Amino acid sequence: MKATRRAIVGGLAGAGIAAAIARATGADAVRVTDFRRADDVDDSDAFRRALATGRPVHAPAAGGSGPEGRYLVATAEPNLPTGAMLFGDGPGRTIIARSYARPAPFLFHADSKSPDPAQNLQGIAFRDLSLEDDVVRRGFSEFDYLVMLNGVTGARFERVNFTGFRGDGLHLGSSTISAVERHNRDVVVRDCRFDGINANNRNAISVIDCDGLLIEDSVFLNCTRPGDGTPLRGDPMNPRTGLAQPGAIDCEPNGDRFAIIRNVVIRRNLFQGGGGNAVALNLRPNDAVDIAQQGFTITENRIVDRAGGFAIFGYGPGKSLTGTPRYELMVAENEIRGCATPFIVDGVRGVRITRNWIIECSKMAEIGYRGMVAEVEVDENRFERAGNQAPGHALWIRSSDRLALTGNMFVDCGAAGARNGVAIAFVDGVNRNLTLSGNRFASPDGRTAQAMTVFAAARIDAGSARVSANRVEFRATPVEAVLGLGR
Repeated sequence: MKATRRAIVGGLAGAGIAAAIARATGADAVRVTDFRRADDVDDSDAFRRALATGRPVHAPAAGGSGPEGRYLVATAEPNLPTGAMLFGDGPGRTIIARSYARPAPFLFHADSKSPDPAQNLQGIAFRDLSLEDDVVRRGFSEFDYLVMLNGVTGARFERVNFTGFRGDGLHLGSSTISAVERHNRDVVVRDCRFDGINANNRNAISVIDCDGLLIEDSVFLNCTRPGDGTPLRGDPMNPRTGLAQPGAIDCEPNGDRFAIIRNVVIRRNLFQGGGGNAVALNLRPNDAVDIAQQGFTITENRIVDRAGGFAIFGYGPGKSLTGTPRYELMVAENEIRGCATPFIVDGVRGVRITRNWIIECSKMAEIGYRGMVAEVEVDENRFERAGNQAPGHALWIRSSDRLALTGNMFVDCGAAGARNGVAIAFVDGVNRNLTLSGNRFASPDGRTAQAMTVFAAARIDAGSARVSANRVEFRATPVEAVLGLGR
């Protein structure tokens, strides 16, 4: 008996999406190659016909109409129905590439056509295949994506390679039209590989709207244009020109009150090479959305040899004290090695950065950038040979309220070969209700000269500061004296 899409989707709810995907392959599947017609200009229509059967679709290795058996696909209109399951014979064996026989921005596109999540497309799944574009020969194109999903629930990507994307690899959006409402729910990206090849792309994954997102055990290589620090468009063939793009994973809602991004877990991934940040959270003020952006966990990731580790932006200047509610964001147990800027946290309230290892990063981490931060905990992190290029500072702090730095270890912070490094610098603004406790400062190689310094434009509110049990293991001015608190 053949499985219909209704039966398959019903199975998703009854026994779980993963189990349903496992069941709904083999004898139930159709082969996309059986749906090709002689007058097809590429493989797009064959996929559309196969997916319309409501049965899982198998794309056999090297069965496409393109070079080396690649399947050639492109679409502007939605081509993923509810329950669509597409599987191949393994990444690198089954390859679905962008077709340039037709002008279209996506390989695959889903749209529920409803703002109501109850009407979402259910159970879309991709596994064991590669999706690719040709960024090397064709260059950057911001709005060309491999997969665009608007209004889906239970989407799964397992063992999928996203390669050479020119814009985004995977885009979890709201619509192709501005201010049109869609909501994504319960999306999993597991054991996938995103290779931007030459860092001339936008993001590997863009998240405009999603409630419940898990990205785990995946690899992100050479993703995101670094740009040149200008707002200009730049040369599409040169990634070091024009506007810098956000990063490998970018959570960035549009300017709509209905936008939802929450319950996001990013764990056990490798990020290596590329511009922007490994994870960028460009959030809206929580008082500007109907449902608060909350529940972000970034943990156990390795971030190596790239422009930035993570960046978190939220409320505008001053609003972090008054805007509600908190973001409830955790960054824990990540290794950030050989990056330029390990992290920037700005305009947020309700963030904890804990047990991370920051090593051999050339620039300083920054708490506060343009806006005040509030209720931020930085505890039990290890900064090792951080700020290893001039000016040789490991951590910059600007305006804050209820910032707590506790139990952190700073080892040999400062520029390599120099002897004037600074572990923590208060750069400008006022820091109220500051807690500095149990931090340790060491410099076996002698590059760190000061545990802390306070710039002329910065001020520590002495009446509310709590400073205790900080240990400096080299000759330096005591922490309390630096902060103007006495002994």
